[in-house]
Amino acid sequence: MKRKVVFTGTLDWEERLTVMRFAVEIGNRATCRTNALLRPLTGELLENAFREREMKIEARERAYIERARSFDPAAASPEMRAYFGGEVTAEKYGKHMAELIKQEEDAKRTIRRSYHVTVDFADLDREDMAFHASLSPRVTFGDTNELHEACDFSLTREIKDALLDSSLGSDPEEGFDYGAFYLGKSPLYYEDLCVFDGEDPILFTVSHEGIMDLFLSESDLVAFRDFELNKARNFKIAKKLFS
Repeated sequence: MKRKVVFTGTLDWEERLTVMRFAVEIGNRATCRTNALLRPLTGELLENAFREREMKIEARERAYIERARSFDPAAASPEMRAYFGGEVTAEKYGKHMAELIKQEEDAKRTIRRSYHVTVDFADLDREDMAFHASLSPRVTFGDTNELHEACDFSLTREIKDALLDSSLGSDPEEGFDYGAFYLGKSPLYYEDLCVFDGEDPILFTVSHEGIMDLFLSESDLVAFRDFELNKARNFKIAKKLFS
């Protein structure tokens, strides 16, 4: 099923909520994140998060070294030549890669010296805690210096219903229409909702940056026509997406 990214910048907040609910309905996997730890922080959890971040940095460093080793100046793109101010030599490119590696090393040192932790689970409802656990949360820094929990989970019917019954299905406060949502009695708060069909993206959001990308196929549009039994609204949205 081939999907292409469509421009969502013309949608208003109600329409963005609609397409997010549609993505949840047709997807089979999703990710999101908390902005705090919903469990006690232990030394083991912290060290695991440090090592995960450091291993990502080390993987990027190895990639930079390989790119410098295999670089062919004759194959440099016009954009690369413009970036380097004309001629691109192996020496120039190698120095550039070395600078990127230095930046990565600085980041690796900094993460253990400057990071933020917020722990907030005192008022969590027991049912909400059980639901959160069903999202397979993992304590991580990701690519930030803020410890949080990243969730990566299958979209079972039960979880879909919970998401569709969350603030994604209501009139949320401003800013909750780019993948941020809350649900449950506590309530639980999540952001950066992304939805997939296997490994293929359907929805990608970055809540704090107000970013939302939507990936749809022709068959998705056919399914969207009757979504929530609101053909008039859905036709209006589809027209905006493909205008």
